[in-house]
Amino acid sequence: MAVTGVLVVPSLAACSSNGGEDQTAYCVNAENQVVDDTNCDESRGYGGGSFFLFMAAGSFGRGSYIPTGGGTRINPADGAARASAGLPSTGKAAGTTVKSGGVGKGSGGNTGGSGS
Repeated sequence: MAVTGVLVVPSLAACSSNGGEDQTAYCVNAENQVVDDTNCDESRGYGGGSFFLFMAAGSFGRGSYIPTGGGTRINPADGAARASAGLPSTGKAAGTTVKSGGVGKGSGGNTGGSGS
């Protein structure tokens, strides 16, 4: 009787590219500088393409620059890309923390603050 082996290869899609750290959605401008969350809010028309959601591990306050290679930039108007990243497809997404591995998600505090 012959024995056949089965090789199980884990899917790369299930692996986190950020070393297993949770990622938070930040609202950034074209230079990856963290700006007020309302700039990525659908009620403001998503900033006319000037603002993006940036998924990054770590904590970055308003005015901070996120390193270019430090995360993933998402068009806030792209519901499919938002959902793929573990974010709500519509509504407020900046400040949302996605657990590593994409399992579950939590809501962080407001990263951009309000007012001037």
